[in-house]
Amino acid sequence: MWQAVLPVAQGEAAAAYAGLAASPTVGPGAGAAGAKVAAASQVLSPWELILNAGPVVSFVLYLLLAASVLCWAIIVAKSIVQVVARIRSRGFLRGMSQEMNEDRGVELALRAGGASPHARIWLAAQREIELRPANGVEHEGPTKRLERALAKAVDVEITRMEGWLGLLATVGSAAPFVGLFGTVWGIMTSFMDIGAQESATLAVVAPGIAEALIATAVGLIAAIPSVIAYNAFVRRIRVWNEDLAAYAVELVNQEDAKGAGASDAS
Repeated sequence: MWQAVLPVAQGEAAAAYAGLAASPTVGPGAGAAGAKVAAASQVLSPWELILNAGPVVSFVLYLLLAASVLCWAIIVAKSIVQVVARIRSRGFLRGMSQEMNEDRGVELALRAGGASPHARIWLAAQREIELRPANGVEHEGPTKRLERALAKAVDVEITRMEGWLGLLATVGSAAPFVGLFGTVWGIMTSFMDIGAQESATLAVVAPGIAEALIATAVGLIAAIPSVIAYNAFVRRIRVWNEDLAAYAVELVNQEDAKGAGASDAS
């Protein structure tokens, strides 16, 4: 008897398996479920979330985007200025080492223009030397006055290089917190939607949470390059400061050597 029951049971199991396999494609609810999945995937795409974000989160996103664009503009501009300054300064110093004539030095400094900090410091030294009789101070000698003038010139150059770095530091430190504010607001909006719809399903919670996480991500995208660029520029400016200070000392020593040679000749 069991031999007759076994084929019947196997046939029923096969039919049930075939029905389960075919049910997702034939069942009347399959099309609706697929439409819900497609709609959810479309709503939860990053661009759709950004475009459909609430007013507060949209303001946060646009603010962070504007800050990121401004920081990248500063990074590119200051990088170009640093490269041009280094090239012009190398050319000026190379020319000065080959030709020590004062007229030649003025020509090289003017050719380097405003792009070479070394050329501007050399011009400041020449200006102090030319105006020395008119700037006489009883308790200061010519070397002391030249050192003070060149120290001021070095400070001016370093201050010029540090321009706009404060904005990079501000964006790097504040952007994550601005993005975090958008995150908190998005999560709060999600909980308000849960309370209004009396439902805690994924379709209700997910858009607000994803919107909040996008605000955090945009804040980090704006902050990370700003912090990296700020640290890189600070290191370069520190090197420039040491280089310009050493060049100022070299100019003072050259002037002292000229003064000593003139006194020995007399």
